[in-house]
Amino acid sequence: MEQPVRILDGDLETLGLQATLKMLSLGGKSGILRVSSGTETLQIALKDGHIVALDESGVTPPDMIEVFRLLMHLTRQEATALKQRANRDPGNSLRVMVENQVISPDIAQRYLEFAIIQPVSRAVRWERGRFEFNHYAVPIQPPGAFMRPLSVDHILLEALRIADESAYAGPIRLSRHAVARWMPQFSGNVRQLGLSQEEVNVLCLANGQFTLSTMSYALLLPESSVAAAMEKLLQLHLIELVDEHFEGELEQNLIGLLNRSQYQLAQKGRPSPDQRMLTLVRTMGTCINGLLAHHRTFARALRGRGQLPEIEINHYLEQRFAPVLAEMQRQCPRMDEIVRFEHGTLVYHEVEILDRVVRGQELLGCFQDAVWLLYTFMCHLFSTVIEDETGTSRLGWQLDELWKSFLHEIEEEMRPIQAANAAIHA
Repeated sequence: MEQPVRILDGDLETLGLQATLKMLSLGGKSGILRVSSGTETLQIALKDGHIVALDESGVTPPDMIEVFRLLMHLTRQEATALKQRANRDPGNSLRVMVENQVISPDIAQRYLEFAIIQPVSRAVRWERGRFEFNHYAVPIQPPGAFMRPLSVDHILLEALRIADESAYAGPIRLSRHAVARWMPQFSGNVRQLGLSQEEVNVLCLANGQFTLSTMSYALLLPESSVAAAMEKLLQLHLIELVDEHFEGELEQNLIGLLNRSQYQLAQKGRPSPDQRMLTLVRTMGTCINGLLAHHRTFARALRGRGQLPEIEINHYLEQRFAPVLAEMQRQCPRMDEIVRFEHGTLVYHEVEILDRVVRGQELLGCFQDAVWLLYTFMCHLFSTVIEDETGTSRLGWQLDELWKSFLHEIEEEMRPIQAANAAIHA
């Protein structure tokens, strides 16, 4: 057996997925194309220049028998019997449904094609990352005997169409790992809500187990369309989110940030008012930059786009938060040049060296302005981040309670400063 040989590799910035696939197709190549960007990885198996399989990291095949039951195409009894024939393996569900004439081979082929088209539609938008092609590599196991080799041109045409539709719809405001479940307290008549058939189908699949990406596959719809349907169902209070994977990472990241900020604030050695204020400045400045760093990963507008150029992320952060900072600086003109945005980060170190150029009451006044500015901006930033990333979920409420505790400690430190400031202006 011939050993696999790497014959092509490079950066997606130089040669994107679309051009790479076309080149391999024209050359009639056989092997495995591995593409990665950030934490996402695809492996695409080609044979004689045609796509025969795709493997996506962290994605398991959905239980299509359960999907058909929830969509009321199968009774519970029929679904149970089919699952037994599939040996309880979701990967066998399409094959078993074809063998038992629940669906035709052509319908199964549509699902198998979509399982390739959908991930490729995301990957063609990746601007940063790596790819490599191993000639004569051991192929990925094809998903079924009815799977026909697919034309690269056909896959790319459909993938680009979905990518264009998604771009037109705007950023997906939900993680593709989002899981929704029905709200038990809903007591109205769903038929009177004017839901489209797509929205009804998404509602049927919101069983607390299927992710947004799984629903997309099950309904043969772009993830952006499923996300829009879920947003409407959330607004109507028909479903709630149970995004454990995403929320776990988000929660751990933010709790770690708050714990570090509280520890920094608790450090002793600040007997004088100016030292007390400098501690507040350092604590809040570090917290603000921690929130900005966190938002680089979890902002809705940046999700699902692979590894983005640093300049694009910085532009997003500055476009969203720099105008707010500028408005606050108009109320504290002494901070106009001392506190600023640079490359998506808050620069405030010049506050710490003000004592080299300013003395007495003017120095205290500058410190007071810096504390007020950073406190106000930090509160706005946290509120915006939570609203954007979690919305009105249980996680959002839990994080808000932790944040109130941290703010209470900040305000206790600020109280003597405010009292001193009031005395000066009395």
